[in-house]
Amino acid sequence: MDRSDSYRREVTAKVESGWQIEEDTRDRVTLVRRDFGNPGVHLVIAIFTIWWAMGVPNLLYAAYRYFTRSQRTIVWKNRAEADVDEQSTTAE
Repeated sequence: MDRSDSYRREVTAKVESGWQIEEDTRDRVTLVRRDFGNPGVHLVIAIFTIWWAMGVPNLLYAAYRYFTRSQRTIVWKNRAEADVDEQSTTAE
């Protein structure tokens, strides 16, 4: 099996499982997974703030989760076959 085949297969598998390609350079691909937060938390925020703040705290919480609580992983194009099964996921 060629390194480029395993690299392409790994990137394809991650994209199919919900990751998005953030940056594609010559030697690596950076993938990111973002969400808007827990629906239960949105419900609690809405119950306590919808009357006074008209949903603004829900929008702020969604933006906070989307921009600051994203997960990133890097897939290197030239890494050895023994490293293919390792995960390098980090939360930011």
